[in-house]
Amino acid sequence: MPKARYEKDEKGLYYVCVQTNEFRKDGYRKWKRLRAKSQAELDKKLKEYNENLRLGVVSDKTTVDEWFQRWLRDYKGGCAENTRNNYENLYTVHVKPAIGAAQVKDVLEIDAQGILNRMAPTHAESTVKAVRKILFSLFDTARRNKLLPFNPCTDLTTAGNRKPKRRALTPIERRHYLAQCKEDPFGTFGALLFFFGLRRGEALALTKADFRGDHIVINKQITFPNNSVPVLKMTPKTDAGFREIPIPEKAREYIDVDNLPGGLLISDDNGQPLTYSPVVDRWRHLITSALGEDTEITMHYLRHNYCTMLFEQGVDILTVKALAGHNDIKTTLEIYTHYTEQLKKKATKKVRNIG
Repeated sequence: MPKARYEKDEKGLYYVCVQTNEFRKDGYRKWKRLRAKSQAELDKKLKEYNENLRLGVVSDKTTVDEWFQRWLRDYKGGCAENTRNNYENLYTVHVKPAIGAAQVKDVLEIDAQGILNRMAPTHAESTVKAVRKILFSLFDTARRNKLLPFNPCTDLTTAGNRKPKRRALTPIERRHYLAQCKEDPFGTFGALLFFFGLRRGEALALTKADFRGDHIVINKQITFPNNSVPVLKMTPKTDAGFREIPIPEKAREYIDVDNLPGGLLISDDNGQPLTYSPVVDRWRHLITSALGEDTEITMHYLRHNYCTMLFEQGVDILTVKALAGHNDIKTTLEIYTHYTEQLKKKATKKVRNIG
């Protein structure tokens, strides 16, 4: 490469002409100008440029926003719709306002770390880690495509609020919950969660046809890709979600199995699936009426509760896994471990009272 010669342009900036990795139609390399306010700054710019040239990094002005859209389309196109929507929501809320307009090559580690640090006081640790995962993948694919020489998000650290572990309902909570299911307009939904351990979308997708003799069939779900409009999917969340669940006798006190309505069991006045907000609002009314405004119990706690009730009846772990539709046995084992720990605590109290 010819020796660089610094000159000044019409604006008084120092500049130098350098070769690029790009070629013209006639086969000769393209040239470009590097500019700076001082010779020292231009020295630094030239050194960085030559290092990038050596590493094969292309000269590119792609912004983080632009690269995210390509990353989402080309690297995450095969993901489930809910997963892609989750990536987009996390990026839009946390990453885009901070670095979305910046060029990929200009983002520093401290810029990315700052995003995670600002999230830490108000977000669950799992959410912060999810954003870190997006940042790492986003910039690592950019590195592999020669948009920058290294990934600035390799060593990011995370902190955040630990989510409380899910638990089963206490005997008193179960009584209050079931009493509210009998009174509440959303009680059928609540009973479906309680007696079958269903995911929200599985319960919302149930129809009369899914009740077959002494069991129900789970083979579909309703999702809310943008937390608004419901979408019926003719597959459950995972392959393990396809299952048949026996109908407990007590469930018939809360769900009129012999006189179910046609179509969806849970619907609006026109028989259509409920949109996201009514589901959340009706559930909130049911659970707070049953257990109080400060309860931490969510819909998913009822799955934990269902598995615990199965363990209380002596059902083995593999059967519980199958009935709950767990994709990973670790999930079932965690609930079983929590259940046995509670048994040990109760046993300890009884031992202390002997004599």
